[in-house]
Amino acid sequence: MKTLFVCFTAAFALAINATNAQRKNFIEYLNQLPEGLVLDNSKIRSYHITTDYLDYDLKGNFLRKTNIAGDYTCGLTDNSVRWNNVFVSSINDLGQPYSKKQDYLENYTYIPTTEILGKDFFSKMPEDEGMRMKNLFWDMFMLQGIAYWYWDSLKLNHDYYAEGLNTSVNLAGKGTFKNNDFKIKWLGITSINNEIYAIFKYSTMNNKVNVEMENLTMSGRSHYWGEIYVSLEDKHIEYATLTEDVITDLMITGQPRQIGYGVRHITLSRTK
Repeated sequence: MKTLFVCFTAAFALAINATNAQRKNFIEYLNQLPEGLVLDNSKIRSYHITTDYLDYDLKGNFLRKTNIAGDYTCGLTDNSVRWNNVFVSSINDLGQPYSKKQDYLENYTYIPTTEILGKDFFSKMPEDEGMRMKNLFWDMFMLQGIAYWYWDSLKLNHDYYAEGLNTSVNLAGKGTFKNNDFKIKWLGITSINNEIYAIFKYSTMNNKVNVEMENLTMSGRSHYWGEIYVSLEDKHIEYATLTEDVITDLMITGQPRQIGYGVRHITLSRTK
């Protein structure tokens, strides 16, 4: 019995020491984000992104739901990225479903730069696909930017005002979107599969959106916010969310004016 007690005491002491060491490491991580940490673009990483568009009238009555989902791979040759298995699915107020794979985006490969905001980038995309398919590209670019662009400026539990993002962004020649009061906050850290991640919260409110197409004009305002989990080991994104609240004033040639309300939910999860 004495031997058992001694063994238990030793094991307990080791556990306490390990816990204290882990606590110390966590405290060190909370002092500041690792300086000089660079994303290793030689590693291939795969993600699945889903976006739900929920449309309502101004009284909150459901009109339709559209889901866009796809697989995104980064870390390819020359820092290029690739899309696969992109599907658009929808259901209207009558419960009628629709789903179609976007074959033109299978193995769609490019280098993500600000050129994706220009109209020439989407010259190979069918004109009738509209803004929602383009959003798939823009959302991925933005989420990665939020995770990396202001890394060295973030302090725990302090809002960082990302003034550089409060600009008017060109929507591939079809309009503009102006971010306003863009804030990023490092909330803390968490552990997923024995790896430590920083949690970033971001928000931007009262953004102005204007779209001008051949037979359609739209203006409105957008609020959006979300969280991003970024590895403190190799800086990859593990998980991200976005929620957007939009009110729009829509004019379509030959139709009555439509004032609508929409909600958008994005979930990005690493698969490999």
